[in-house]
Amino acid sequence: MRDLLEKYRDEFFRCMKCGGCQAVCPTYLETRDESMVARGRLVLSESVIEGRLGLTDGLKERLSSCLSCMACSESCPTGVDVVKLLTAVRSLIVEERGLDPVSRVILRWILKNEKGLLSVTKLMALCARIYNFLPSDGLFGKLIPFTRGGTKRVMPPFGGRHLRRGLPEVIKVNKPVSRVAFYTGCMTDLIYQDIGRAVISVLKKGNVEVILPKGQICCGAPAYYIGDRKTAIELAKRNIEIFKTLKVDAIINCCATCGTMLKEIYPLLFNSKDSKLISDKTVDIQKFIADRFEIFKPRTPNSELRTLKRVTYHDPCHLRRGQNIISPPREILKNIPGVEYIEMEDADRCCGGGGAFSLKYYDLSMSIGRYKADKIKKSRADVVATACPSCQMQISDILNRAGIKAEVVHTVQLLNEY
Repeated sequence: MRDLLEKYRDEFFRCMKCGGCQAVCPTYLETRDESMVARGRLVLSESVIEGRLGLTDGLKERLSSCLSCMACSESCPTGVDVVKLLTAVRSLIVEERGLDPVSRVILRWILKNEKGLLSVTKLMALCARIYNFLPSDGLFGKLIPFTRGGTKRVMPPFGGRHLRRGLPEVIKVNKPVSRVAFYTGCMTDLIYQDIGRAVISVLKKGNVEVILPKGQICCGAPAYYIGDRKTAIELAKRNIEIFKTLKVDAIINCCATCGTMLKEIYPLLFNSKDSKLISDKTVDIQKFIADRFEIFKPRTPNSELRTLKRVTYHDPCHLRRGQNIISPPREILKNIPGVEYIEMEDADRCCGGGGAFSLKYYDLSMSIGRYKADKIKKSRADVVATACPSCQMQISDILNRAGIKAEVVHTVQLLNEY
């Protein structure tokens, strides 16, 4: 991995230390700690490259507390890809110091093993039921995790039958106008199955044939962003082998992070014809719909309109900055009958989820999330639409903690209602 740092050396030192990243970095805005912003993290990384700093616990902590939201890269006047660089340093730390025992089990056994992942999900469903049953005050309120001020964390809907198990591998339609493969990702397949069912339903209404390839596995994002490059590459290769042979017009996904992995990160992990093929065919479901809007546009007569909903939209970081998909979800929402679309202030500001970030740094995650909750409240929306299951999980939690009653759904779930 030191070879990788040398490969990126010039890019590390392209940072001008201007401090422009301070205005957009969620962790810096909450902590005001210079080592918790891109400029500070890059200075520490440069010290590693030059041999002035070892792979210390302090360095590991500063790098692991980055949300990988890419806001710093978007605002950087010299275009430094901060997430790519910091991930390379994390990879060096994992290579030379290893993973902690919990991460090792999750990344190198559970994510690679479909049966193991299913078993763990069932166990988490049981734990979630127990967690929801326990009181949030008194002794239990002090002992059970993620409980603050008598309010427990909103648990995601674990426990449903996983999406692909209950469906055929090929979902046929009469006279298809297109044929796509659906990369479900772990969270849609195992937790938010309703999102996956909505995606399939909308595609069927648009007369699109859908393939659910057997053997697809985790995209590798948890491993990649932690720095376990070896596992990320292994998972990527397994997915590429499955999808490269399919004769489809597109590889559809409904998770911002999964989409960014397949489209942007796979070619970074290995430069090959196959990884480019997957990248070129990968498209977010919202963009796929917006690009072919005429066949998907709802045509509900006025007499059948449901109660007017005030809907706002949260931009997932890995969709807006990772894939530059901004207008498609807004186009869809504005064209759904019965929806009054409201643009939220700072819709593109990170919600503080960041995958495992909200587990490891829960209090900081909630502090970052409070800003998003305030903007949602100000919008007076009944529904918050987004395009990332991780964001959906985080926003549901921060709204509950803030006492704001707004439903959080995927954009395609709203479209599927009509």
